[in-house]
Amino acid sequence: MRLFSKLATAFASALLCACLAHAQAQQPENIPQENSDAIARAMAAGLLERQTGAAVPADKFWAYEVDFNLDGLSEIYAYVADPACDGAKCGLFLFVLEGDGYREVLGDIPGARLTPPDRVALGAFKRNGFIDLQLDHKLFGWAGDHYAEVSTFPATSLDGAVFIAACQKSKSSEQPEEGEAERVAGECQCQFNRLQAIGFTQADLDQYAASLGENFEYPSGDKEKAWQAVSTQASDTATGCDVVSGKSQWQPAYFNHGDQPQQRLDFNDFVAACPAQHFILTNRKVGSPDRALSLCGCLAREMPTQGVAQEGLDLLTQYYRDEIADADLEAQDANLLTAHDKASEACLDQFPAK
Repeated sequence: MRLFSKLATAFASALLCACLAHAQAQQPENIPQENSDAIARAMAAGLLERQTGAAVPADKFWAYEVDFNLDGLSEIYAYVADPACDGAKCGLFLFVLEGDGYREVLGDIPGARLTPPDRVALGAFKRNGFIDLQLDHKLFGWAGDHYAEVSTFPATSLDGAVFIAACQKSKSSEQPEEGEAERVAGECQCQFNRLQAIGFTQADLDQYAASLGENFEYPSGDKEKAWQAVSTQASDTATGCDVVSGKSQWQPAYFNHGDQPQQRLDFNDFVAACPAQHFILTNRKVGSPDRALSLCGCLAREMPTQGVAQEGLDLLTQYYRDEIADADLEAQDANLLTAHDKASEACLDQFPAK
């Protein structure tokens, strides 16, 4: 499964060959994707400046939103072009919001920044909540706060007879179609192999196998949290096996988007103004400049789906700068605050706790 859409891959390649304008001309119009890319660029500009120690010229980098943990709020992937790149202040960057701040997570992986953009892909499986990351010929998994080569993670060797039998029984039809037995056997073997790869214990495997049968008593009280962790990892493993087989794809968290057709917008001024606004920064779910930036990126992404056009976004930018009051804004566009509030509610409902 490719990390980027064809559009994004074309843009990344265009940066390498200095023919961005030509690449854009060759792509079919996809305004939601263009808006998403524009928001990512607006967010990445400050993050890259902080990371590299200097502002990166606008024509030297591109950025994309990629939801690695499928929580509905995107990580920021950026590429800074430099023909003589040494991997320090150029190449690939991945900014992940953790706690109060964005952290760049590729810098600790030797050579990661120098991976050609067309050699980057998402893996089929999740580990510790994040989808695996393929960089050229190496596969990396999430270790809880950074990506590490999957070969460095401990694996287990388990007795899978009970699990395989329970898995096959749970997936088999009363009247199986031709080839179903082989397909089911392959899916269950895939799950078993992956559960060993992510370090499942024998007790975890046996408990999950029992849950596939009848009359399973779901743990409660002190044991409920541990069971939920086992169940989530097993469910993620099953989805990953379906991705491998082409049966399914990873789905992002449900998001209550608006349904209005989008216009192509310039988000730079809004993304610059929004994180500094007091009511954003002091929201109980925010509390830090980087978390405010993440929320503002979500607001920018959602407002076009609520029908907000450039004039409305510019008015909201003035509002966020405290240049106009509620009454002034409503006098110019009576529906704008309603659209803004719908976008705010959608983003805050999805926004992760610290």
